[in-house]
Amino acid sequence: MNGKIWVFCAVIMLVPLAAPANFIEMETGARAMGMGGAFVAVADDVTALHWNPAGLVSLDEIQLFGMRTSVYSVEGLAEDSAMAGYGNTHRGIAAGWMRTSAENLYNEDTLLLGYGSRTPIDHLAVGASLKRFSIDAPGYDYYNDPSFNAGGDAGYAVDLGGLYRRDTWSLGATLRNLGEPELQLIEASGASDPIYMELRLGGTYTFREVMLMSVEWRAPREAPEFYDAKASLNLGTEIWFYNAFALRAGMNRDRITAGLGIKSKNLRLDVALLSERRIGSMYRLSAVLLW
Repeated sequence: MNGKIWVFCAVIMLVPLAAPANFIEMETGARAMGMGGAFVAVADDVTALHWNPAGLVSLDEIQLFGMRTSVYSVEGLAEDSAMAGYGNTHRGIAAGWMRTSAENLYNEDTLLLGYGSRTPIDHLAVGASLKRFSIDAPGYDYYNDPSFNAGGDAGYAVDLGGLYRRDTWSLGATLRNLGEPELQLIEASGASDPIYMELRLGGTYTFREVMLMSVEWRAPREAPEFYDAKASLNLGTEIWFYNAFALRAGMNRDRITAGLGIKSKNLRLDVALLSERRIGSMYRLSAVLLW
């Protein structure tokens, strides 16, 4: 019960600020999380819909994806995601849903639709995704605040991506949240909560076909005040053993990440941990089904 009270109090205090902060933080996939979020130049499965839509060209089959995240071990606070995609190695399309929620108190939802295609330039792919952001705080109805937007709020943005992939290395780039939608639950004169544009640049190198090393530089136009700096450098690595079992580690800003994965012909399961020194740890489980 005490945990739920703390979640409720935190959500209520953060409602005016929650739109930019949480939509920036929300990401998908335990594999990417275990690699420090340095995934813009990896983007080789259906989660490319979120990371870099150009990577959807890597699909050569139907892929289904699901994710569940325990956020700082707080009961009722979670991140969830589901995606589906299809491709033929020349072009790919995917749709998905992402949510950050405090049960019965506050929800942030993102709907995504993306497309990626190879270009006449060898090894180069481009892509785009359309995103619909929405927020709602049913737990705030209790306060009967006349400035509260009981119907929630929604807005749209576009991501653009490019990916140049060779046998042992790749380069990727995304320009995220074009349009910078403004979402607001508390109507206040002169106040706005934009979801800011962000540039991400990354690269990978594969050593002896088993060790993938990834680096990514992120530069949002504006960043939440709790960030130590506006731009960040994310690092990640992944080592596969017998093409069946993987160990992962990374650095996401000042946060350490770790993870592991197992895969068979038609299924990949991934788990990851993100250690946050100020709050606690996040635990994520995701699965990709292929056929």
